[in-house]
Amino acid sequence: MKKFKIVLQCEGAAKVLVGDFKGQQSVGEALKALGAPHMGEEGYLVFAEGRDGPIDLHVPIQTLAVGKEGDKGQEKGQGEVIRLHEGRCQRVSVSVTFNGVTKLREFPPVTRVSHVHQWATHNAFDMSPRDAAEHVLELVGGDERPDADTQIGTLTSGMLCAVAFDLVPFKRVEG
Repeated sequence: MKKFKIVLQCEGAAKVLVGDFKGQQSVGEALKALGAPHMGEEGYLVFAEGRDGPIDLHVPIQTLAVGKEGDKGQEKGQGEVIRLHEGRCQRVSVSVTFNGVTKLREFPPVTRVSHVHQWATHNAFDMSPRDAAEHVLELVGGDERPDADTQIGTLTSGMLCAVAFDLVPFKRVEG
């Protein structure tokens, strides 16, 4: 019986909830077992990575599987990883500013910072792979640089479905 690892992130929260589940279990059952903080609250939706809109909590977990051989969601010795997001934003408006130029794009809230970085460096600002590797996304107005696996929906309040980044050089401290 195939097992699936659920990785759940929620809007406005840094905590990541993780658990292993059987494919026949419903998404709702898995979220309840994980202790999803907004389970059943009005206005909160659940999103799955690789899907554009909210998902039905009654569907079996296995229906969310990508199912490709050698898929990056597959971890050695474990079942497929399914990334979920719980929040109120159906889309997140992302702005990225680099050298005084700002580019905008909307993403599903389950989209990870690594994907936004890829879009910004390769599509929006057409950087070389080397230059892209030397830049990171930093939240506007501070010095916080979210981890690559952070879902952009976690960076919203759920009331304002937007995130603003600066694309800045990654500085190494030598010492």
